[in-house]
Amino acid sequence: MILLHNIKAFSQALELIMMLSHLSLSSAGIATATLLLLFSGAQGQQMMANNGTQGPSGFPACDALVAANLSHVIHFPSSPLYQTLVQNGSYAISTRKQPWCFVLPSTAAEVSKTLTALQSAGDGAGDWHVAIRSGGHGGDNQNNIVDGVTIDLTHLNTTTYDAATNVAHVGTGARWGAVYAALEKDEVLVTGGRESVVGVGGLLLGGGISWYTGRTGFACDSVVNYEVVLASGEIVNANASANSDLWRALKGGSSNFGIVTRFDLAAFPAENLHMETKTFSREHAGELVDAVARFADLDRSFQDNAVLLVVTYDPETEASIWRATKVNTMNKANSTAFDAFDRIPTSAPTMEKSVTLVEAANSTALSGKNRNAGAGALTAVNDPRVLRYCIEQHEGLVADMKALLGPKNFTTILDFQPIPSYFADIGVQKGGNMLGLERDSRNKVLFVMGVTLLGSNSEELFPRVYQHVAAANKRIEDFSKSVGSDTELRYLPYADSRQDAIGSYGKANVEHIRKVAEEYDPEGFFQYRVPGGFKISRV
Repeated sequence: MILLHNIKAFSQALELIMMLSHLSLSSAGIATATLLLLFSGAQGQQMMANNGTQGPSGFPACDALVAANLSHVIHFPSSPLYQTLVQNGSYAISTRKQPWCFVLPSTAAEVSKTLTALQSAGDGAGDWHVAIRSGGHGGDNQNNIVDGVTIDLTHLNTTTYDAATNVAHVGTGARWGAVYAALEKDEVLVTGGRESVVGVGGLLLGGGISWYTGRTGFACDSVVNYEVVLASGEIVNANASANSDLWRALKGGSSNFGIVTRFDLAAFPAENLHMETKTFSREHAGELVDAVARFADLDRSFQDNAVLLVVTYDPETEASIWRATKVNTMNKANSTAFDAFDRIPTSAPTMEKSVTLVEAANSTALSGKNRNAGAGALTAVNDPRVLRYCIEQHEGLVADMKALLGPKNFTTILDFQPIPSYFADIGVQKGGNMLGLERDSRNKVLFVMGVTLLGSNSEELFPRVYQHVAAANKRIEDFSKSVGSDTELRYLPYADSRQDAIGSYGKANVEHIRKVAEEYDPEGFFQYRVPGGFKISRV
């Protein structure tokens, strides 16, 4: 979790050091120009308050926020925290943008004042926009902006548990590692992200695959209530009894309706996970994808088990590594769900342990220091032919990257995540979500492929790398269709901007999202002023 409370003095010192010692020439030039502007007395005389606000900034949206008495939560480029905010909350360099100003509300009421002020700024005029971010795990242009305002929800990060209702109240700006740590004190857990640094808001609004999906459904299926700030500034609750149409639409409908400030999640008793990671060599690739296919065909009696197969190119060995992570959420060793994997010879010692969910979430880390080129997620019917074709495309991509970048300057990922049909049944039983998986009763596999650039010339080469990744994904999609195995779903949290994630939910769910968006945001603020992410207006 990004903690910004009570660190003002430290941040000021840190920012000064960064400005003087670590800026690139281009960034230093920008910083110098900014300082000259600030001290020359031109139109943007903003300075010397801690957050850089003193007098008009010349940016209409930011000035509207100042006029609304929100100066204490605004950070201009002159703020000691500004560059920290640019760099924090981003899992890849490509997502780092420098907006006119950041807004860091700490309450739903401050979010309401923020939206009301932004609504009034220019009454729709001007070519500026708004970005909203929780943890910042989304792709390029989804949660940050250049010409406009970024609303950073980091301070809405509290987690509390109500034993009387067995409900956890989780702020949208929290990150999953901190959520689990807070709930462990009450010996309960909730269904959420598998990695500690992932933000709460984006994952829950896009669906949310978890180690517990087999038992509790997608993470969004466990939301019993949303606290939502609408574009009008009104704060409403959405649940099965009040605003139920909005409650259902938010389960996968993303940022089309308002800003969710709090999620109320059904909790369950905490139990350690039995986690085992096995490493394999390339010669067993066929057996491994067959094992994934067998797992995807398991019925609900195996609901406490989950598996993730990941193939990654390792620049140190200049070879691909195959790893299967097997998890039993009831801390049971030797589950028969993994028999197909256990029969395959390993190439390295197996890592096996009983861990808390906090420990499991901390065992993986997302880097914010590199350029990540992903071209979205695909979902196919559980068909080993498609899985094998994915492997072929990954190997071709590795060869292309070696030629383009050099063997030491990149890594890759190809992961396979089984989606048995009963996952959809759980969602229906809990009131329904927007993913539309219930339209097709066949078992499925979700797969994602991408490249991380490690070299110093990553900015220059990124477009060409992305083109290679997108082309490989398109070939996989075309092959899936040619053998009758493609499914519509383009899982939103992994989807690329070129994909139609909302449109993949099916006609009925698309129309439900459209109707709810028009009802709760009749002026279309979240469609046009907040362009990032997947918008129903573009379907």
